[in-house]
Amino acid sequence: IRRAAEVLGAWRLTGCTLAVTLEPCTMCAGAIVQSRLDRVVYGARDEKAGAAGSLWDVIRDRRLNHRPEVVSGVLEEECARPLIRFFRETDFRPGPSVG
Repeated sequence: IRRAAEVLGAWRLTGCTLAVTLEPCTMCAGAIVQSRLDRVVYGARDEKAGAAGSLWDVIRDRRLNHRPEVVSGVLEEECARPLIRFFRETDFRPGPSVG
């Protein structure tokens, strides 16, 4: 979003579509609304942190002054596959302390 605003020379991204693999989180959803994007297209739902319909629906909240169109589930399996693989293969246990 920041880069698009830099390239276009304006913070309002009307007429633009954001396409992402994973459903936007709350912070990203807020940036989407504030930047006035017309549309958000995403593949995989995020049941733990999604803010475009899964857990919350910040993007289409009627109390906000801008509500972009949301298109979900586009190439969902293809988008989810690398995310699932990453979380299966990544060891999230804390490593040794550096001191």
